[in-house]
Amino acid sequence: MLLIVVGGVQMAVAFGIAAASRSVPALVGCALLLGGGWSFMHSTIQSWATALSPAARATGVTMFGPALHAGSALASALAAGPAQHQAHRGMFLTAAVLTVPLTAAAAVSRARYRS
Repeated sequence: MLLIVVGGVQMAVAFGIAAASRSVPALVGCALLLGGGWSFMHSTIQSWATALSPAARATGVTMFGPALHAGSALASALAAGPAQHQAHRGMFLTAAVLTVPLTAAAAVSRARYRS
């Protein structure tokens, strides 16, 4: 659960940095934080998915990929309009805000599964 929270915090901070500044140093920091956040959160959730139900492991892992790609496609579609209109600040602030409930849901779910 700790890795999920650390990853989520890194991603929320990264999106906040991107909302605040589009300077090269800020965006390098943003990219590093997003990479770390992705590594911590995604890999933890993916490895957890393989342990949820050993009898249905193949089905669960098979559904994990399409769910990830469908969510990424939806986010890209929703961000296309603001990005086209140079509304980067609002777009990244929205991403930062949405990262909080995503992190909370993942962390709580992981903690409940463990007990």
